[in-house]
Amino acid sequence: PYCMFDLGIEIIFVVTLLITFVAAYLGRRHTKRNSDGLTNQQLNRWLIGLSAGATANSGFIVTGAVGLGYTFGPQWLFLPISWFLGDLIFWKFCPERINRAGDETRATTLSELLGHGLSGKFKRFSSVLATLLIVICLAGYTSAQWLAGQKFITGAFEISSATSLLLFAVIIIAYTSIGGFRGSVYADSVQAVIRIFGTAIALGAAIYIGVEESEQVWANWNAAGENYLSWVPGASLISATFFVVGYAFAAFGFGLGQPQLVSRYLAGSSPEETKAAKWIYISFVQFTWISMTIFGVLLRGIMPEIDDPETGLSVFIRSYFGTILTGIIVADIFATIAATSNSLLVAMSQAVIHDFFPRWESEKGQNRLELVVVLLLGAITMLGAVYLAEKGSVFTIALGSVSLMGAGLAAPVLIKIFDMQRTSLSLFLSIATGFVSAIVWKFSAVGPLLNEAAVGFIIGLIVNQITCKLQTSDRRLNSQN
Repeated sequence: PYCMFDLGIEIIFVVTLLITFVAAYLGRRHTKRNSDGLTNQQLNRWLIGLSAGATANSGFIVTGAVGLGYTFGPQWLFLPISWFLGDLIFWKFCPERINRAGDETRATTLSELLGHGLSGKFKRFSSVLATLLIVICLAGYTSAQWLAGQKFITGAFEISSATSLLLFAVIIIAYTSIGGFRGSVYADSVQAVIRIFGTAIALGAAIYIGVEESEQVWANWNAAGENYLSWVPGASLISATFFVVGYAFAAFGFGLGQPQLVSRYLAGSSPEETKAAKWIYISFVQFTWISMTIFGVLLRGIMPEIDDPETGLSVFIRSYFGTILTGIIVADIFATIAATSNSLLVAMSQAVIHDFFPRWESEKGQNRLELVVVLLLGAITMLGAVYLAEKGSVFTIALGSVSLMGAGLAAPVLIKIFDMQRTSLSLFLSIATGFVSAIVWKFSAVGPLLNEAAVGFIIGLIVNQITCKLQTSDRRLNSQN
């Protein structure tokens, strides 16, 4: 049965927007402006876990994860499982150390965290390189969110792609401009709660319909190809092993190298409170990711003729849900994509303002600068979305962006929070070689075997160690002479 949209759905969607804007406004009111970095924001475990989880989810969950399950079958459940392994290792050792390092350095951005305690000309080079890497990669990631939002608006409200892209981007840019960092945290936390209910409703409905139409579902699955119901990525144990290891590294690097997540850990009220957000974050991410992948698999059996699988969730709700449930799911999809888009804009604007401009003394002046930077970055990434729409899916663009950034930044952040031996030159080379080696690996013949984040991360660590040893040897020789 086809359900035409009526005023009730639009009202629910508008109410969700109002709640989001109120959360962003309250965040701005509660923001503590000072020069002591993000640690003075004093976030508790629930704000850390839910906001970081909603930020990590991204539009990929409601577009890419659905599309992967729909197109390739249950083998793509190994992606969240692999990510889970990487997250376990990351949360075991890193968030509390990031928070402790933030308290010591009073850093506001990831670049400030990396540069603390270093000296020499390469300290500035490292900071500039890290900021450029953040802005470039997050711009690609943000453009992927605009694409996801475009697909959502187009599928849900049946309006043109250009109008959908403009409408979604303007909404996100508007409440980002209002809320700033703490507004982003509040809005993300609210959207995470909406996401939990929306995920449960969508998956529950798909399971119910799948059971009711089980014979047709099995027939559609069988028609999808002989390997569609395979549970092993690449149809071999070796391929599956490389898949799991590669994406576990990507997850570890994602936690370390994404400033929109690192900022949450820096802002925790204490190392202990930050570490306590572990299962809030992991449970949220795994529940939504696995659920949407399973939903995609079920959807292939229920509606096998969808042209663009990444629009599957929107198509499904439009076809099967009534007014109230449709409105809730529409709000859920918006919340998922908006949470990441908002956090990415905040992370990029923080990097640009704090690392490329002198600090503004007045709050009014800083607010104006933030507004200008957010509007500019929003416009640039929206144009990027138009260009990238013809180049790939939300999945490929988003994963490529975060993997390359993790390849360049994960190793330096790990070096910093574990207080490993480093110099301004070694850190600069670690960032540069990690990023470049990841690009070379990604486009090589062996690129599909292992995610490039793993390669960049390992090489970044090795280069830092070698550079420090060579510099130590040089100093010894100079002292002897």
